[in-house]
Amino acid sequence: MKTHIALAFLISALLVSTPFIASAQEMTKQGYLEKSRKQKRTGFILLGGGTAFVGVGAIVIATNTVSYTITCIGLNCSQTAGNGVEAGGVMILIGALSAAASIPLFISAGNNRKKAAEMSFSNEPIYVPKYAGNLPRAVPSITLKIRI
Repeated sequence: MKTHIALAFLISALLVSTPFIASAQEMTKQGYLEKSRKQKRTGFILLGGGTAFVGVGAIVIATNTVSYTITCIGLNCSQTAGNGVEAGGVMILIGALSAAASIPLFISAGNNRKKAAEMSFSNEPIYVPKYAGNLPRAVPSITLKIRI
C-alpha cells in the first residue's frame, strides 16, 4: 500500500514539474544576453569582494603579527593578537574561495553570450534585378555576428 502511495506521489510530482522544465529550456537571444550580463556582474562582485577580503585579511594578519611580536619581546604575549592572526587567515581563505567562485560565472557568461550570438535569425535581402519576375526579395537566414 505504501509503495502505491509513493508511486502516485512520484508520478504526480513528475507531471507537475514537466511544464516548468520545458519552459525553462526555451530561451531567446535577449534571454541569453540578459543571463550573461547577470552572470558577469555577479562574477565581478565575487571577484572584487574576494580580493578586498584577501587584502583586509592580510592587513589584519600584518598588524596583529607586529603587535604579537612586540608584546612577546617583553615576555608578555597577548592572546588577542594571536586570535587576530587566525581571524585574518580565515578572511584570506574566504576571500580566495569567493574569487575562485567567480571563475565559473565568467565562463558561463561567455558561453551564454556565444549562444545568443548563434541564435540570430533575420530576413536577409536578395539582390536580384528589379524585373526578375515573382522572386522573393528576402529569405529567412541565420546570421552570426562577430564583434571586433
